[in-house]
Amino acid sequence: MDPFDDLAGRLPDGAVTTDAEILRDRAVDSWALALLRRVRGDDLPVPAAVVFPARTEEVATALAWAGEARVAVIPRGAGSVVLDLSRMNHVTGVDPVSQVVQAEAGVRGDQLEDVLVSYGLTVGHYPQSIAASTVGGWIAASSAGQASTGFGAIEDVLLGCTAVLPHGGILRCRPVPRSAAGPDLRRLLVGSEGTLAVVTEATLACRARPVGWDWLAFGFPTFAALAGGLRDVVRAETGAAVIRGYDEADAQLSFAALGHAGGCVGMLGFPHGPGEPAARAALAARKELASDVLRRAGSSGQLDASYGEHWWQHRHDAVDTYARIMGPDRAFGSGVIVDTFEVAGLWSAVPRLYAGIRDALAARAVAVLCHLSHLYSSGSSLYFTFLIGGTDDHDAAARYLAAWDDAVRSCAVAGGTLTHHHGVGRLKAAYLAGELGEAGVDVLKKIKAALDPQQIMNPGVLLP
Repeated sequence: MDPFDDLAGRLPDGAVTTDAEILRDRAVDSWALALLRRVRGDDLPVPAAVVFPARTEEVATALAWAGEARVAVIPRGAGSVVLDLSRMNHVTGVDPVSQVVQAEAGVRGDQLEDVLVSYGLTVGHYPQSIAASTVGGWIAASSAGQASTGFGAIEDVLLGCTAVLPHGGILRCRPVPRSAAGPDLRRLLVGSEGTLAVVTEATLACRARPVGWDWLAFGFPTFAALAGGLRDVVRAETGAAVIRGYDEADAQLSFAALGHAGGCVGMLGFPHGPGEPAARAALAARKELASDVLRRAGSSGQLDASYGEHWWQHRHDAVDTYARIMGPDRAFGSGVIVDTFEVAGLWSAVPRLYAGIRDALAARAVAVLCHLSHLYSSGSSLYFTFLIGGTDDHDAAARYLAAWDDAVRSCAVAGGTLTHHHGVGRLKAAYLAGELGEAGVDVLKKIKAALDPQQIMNPGVLLP
């Protein structure tokens, strides 16, 4: 019997497909070079089959079969079998008393928020890719949303989850606010990128949905002054849930429509509820405290609140822009690659990270922009956008990989982490030992060997 006929026989009708068009569509993800290869017409390694499970138990059946057949399983990517969770796209429950939501792994962020509107709730997890990313993807990649400074990242809102292990066993981590019952297995799955298990369901903490947002924006003469000001305002605990800082190049691109006159920009967003007098007064006091902190930190002056309003209205535009540049339209023509590189470090390292990585990318790139997008009392992420230009696509790809290599090495020298919220994947796997050390990688390999001795789960991802 054909092994895929055996798999199909264990699952409901239509759950397994070998349709050529679907196989081609699932051959790549949204990585820049993968999209480039597809547009170029390169031969791509397509999966042998795509599985569309609709329930956790069907995922377990598929993984148990894969273990028996020793077939690699890729949660949405190229490989022997692609496990596509797009049919597991239901919000299965909302508990308004506890303010939690239960959702299957294939639920997109915008779908999740649409359901929560009627309850007056939000998860508060707003990645730029909210309309294209899923709950399971957030957990697998250790995602952080644009309001993470105030609302937390995915590990802060993940209360419980269900995951299928490589042999088909089902791990259920019950939803509780905290537990001391041994090491936190939820945290083991956050950032595991489909190498240890497949997350199928999750329970996430919610909060009251903001009625609106108030914005503050301030100019800064230098990136160093900007970083220092935002560091101070984070520590002042003003209640700003969104805090972002743009270097001069990124500010010019982001706010050109407002007639931005130059310099760096720091921006704060304050969520607010109904406008009772006491609440309005408290919000005004928090904004005034933030303004005082930023002025004392060397701001060049307050900017109009329209900076924040403009960002909020256009905060997802980059997803479409990326698709137009790297997709079939090739909006900037051939020989052009655009991508992002997000790192993080302690505040004492932020200036070195900024200067070193910017210079490393600029040596290969036509343009380099940077903003601080997720801030903490102890440090910050730095989110670089860079555009590579080459004589043709092959030359651009070579320049792109060289730029990545230089930037990662510069990040390591400055003491930063090579990824803040995009994960490791295949592109960065070769650099993981440089960050975790041989002992750290050995720990991960031992965990992998214990859970996935046949190495069927997402091979080539995360581990070098």
